[in-house]
Amino acid sequence: MSKAILQIKSLSIRYDNHVDPIIKDLSFDLYESENLCLRGRSGSGKSTIVAAIMGMLPDYHAQSRGEISYQGKNLLTSTEAELRAIRWKEIALVPQSSMNSFNPVYTIRRSLREMIILQDPTVSKKEMEKREEYLMELVYLDKQVLSCYPHEMSGGMKQRAAIALAMVYTPRILILDEATTGLDTKVQADVLGTILRMKREMNMTLLFISHDAELGNTISDRKVELK
Repeated sequence: MSKAILQIKSLSIRYDNHVDPIIKDLSFDLYESENLCLRGRSGSGKSTIVAAIMGMLPDYHAQSRGEISYQGKNLLTSTEAELRAIRWKEIALVPQSSMNSFNPVYTIRRSLREMIILQDPTVSKKEMEKREEYLMELVYLDKQVLSCYPHEMSGGMKQRAAIALAMVYTPRILILDEATTGLDTKVQADVLGTILRMKREMNMTLLFISHDAELGNTISDRKVELK
């Protein structure tokens, strides 16, 4: 078996406005190059786990204990500078609603450029344009989509563009939080096909977050069930 790339050990998370923890003593390993589905009903804490992995829990009203280990570092106790070196670059997220990935007054090109410049502030305009077009090809979108605003795109197109945004840094782990929820069956299949192709080509590790048992059975190597 491949080695564990991410380990969650005895994770508990409680919000200040809840008496009981929303996550209690959760443990699981995510192995390199696998597709793991973290499945649970609405309210089971799936998105809270994603926020914890990404280092995006709200400090002012979330209490956590346990360990989220990535390359020997506990992400729960890492500094913001340490998290910035990992977030998006090594562990990236496609959020639950693709609209949450984009500023509504930015074109897709501008959203991608901001991420590309963060990666390399010295990048030339020519290299940036090549990178943008490559990302569009990666998710099977026409390069004309770069000039579109989010509201001008269909749900499936926005979801593909959100995946392109998450792939700017070619992460080792891609987290997909209900990434196909709300899409019709054909579009869902197309988007999943794109994700799985990228995974094979880039040897990524995928963590699917879903309430959908059928989706978990179809695309995952293993499932972790949240109660």
